[in-house]
Amino acid sequence: MGLEGTTAGKSGGGRWFVPRLAGVHMIAEVGSRVDPGVSLAEGARLTMAAGEPVRLMLCLSRPHTLEIDAVTAKPTLFAWVDADDVGVLVYRLGPIMPWAQVTYQPHRADEDAAVDGRNVEIMLVDRDSRVVKALHRVRWSYEFAAAVKASVTRMSEAPYNRIGHEHALAALRRRYPTPEDLVIDRADARCTAS
Repeated sequence: MGLEGTTAGKSGGGRWFVPRLAGVHMIAEVGSRVDPGVSLAEGARLTMAAGEPVRLMLCLSRPHTLEIDAVTAKPTLFAWVDADDVGVLVYRLGPIMPWAQVTYQPHRADEDAAVDGRNVEIMLVDRDSRVVKALHRVRWSYEFAAAVKASVTRMSEAPYNRIGHEHALAALRRRYPTPEDLVIDRADARCTAS
């Protein structure tokens, strides 16, 4: 379950069992290749499954060394936005990289949504070569994890509303055009991971 080792060194090291990556089971370690059956669209993917850590998978074409190093550099910052029909995880990896974001709606996820605990696993994959470039494990604060859990639980228990989901995303993009705007003006919870 979760991590089969520890993270160490600049690129994270360790071996991780990744049981719910698009329904494909795999062992992930720096230098390993992601199974061809796993879709690697450019950008970020967020999974929250019962009994497992939260997983943030970043898929970039030919990631720069600074992007690879940022995965394990401190500080790792997070913010959560609850927009009723969608959640947004805003994150900043290391001191150099800018804020970025990924949306989450449990009814659109491949897994049964749940936030169990505070552990977060971050994986950076070169989407062109399918090679895992960095792995890192961090912990959210108790307060942040509780805010995300309450939001995801509420969305899971409510019926899915596609129009409400699309409207919430459009409204956020219109009022808060950058991830940094979301953090400064809209975040419901913030956390520096440990």
